[in-house]
Amino acid sequence: MLLVPLAGCAGDENDDNSIEGNSIVGDWYMAELLTLEINQDGTVASLDENGSWSTEGDYLTINFDDSVTLWYKVEGDWLWIMIEGEEGCITFAPEMIDEDQWDDRVSEQTPPSVCE
Repeated sequence: MLLVPLAGCAGDENDDNSIEGNSIVGDWYMAELLTLEINQDGTVASLDENGSWSTEGDYLTINFDDSVTLWYKVEGDWLWIMIEGEEGCITFAPEMIDEDQWDDRVSEQTPPSVCE
C-alpha cells in the first residue's frame, strides 16, 4: 500500500500542478523502487494500487480505496511527504538510485523545515 512509505511538504501551487516551478507530476522513486507515478491527468499509481490525486495549497490528496491528505513539498528534484502524526518526512527521488547509495544521496539533501 502506498501509505506505508509516505510522508511530505509544500508551497505555492501553480496551474501546472507545480510548487514554486517544481512539478509533482512524474515518477517518484525510493531507491530502486518506483513508488509513485503521479500523472498530469489526475491519476496516480503506487506499488499495487491505482487511484486519483489532487493538490490544494500545501496538501496532496491521494484517493485509492480511501482518501488520504498529506503535507508535501517538491524541492529541487525531490518530493517530501509528511504523514500527520509521524515524525520526519518520507523522501522520493525523480530517478532510480542504487540501494547502496540511497541513504547517502538522501542525507545530502536539505529537508524542508517541517521535516525536522
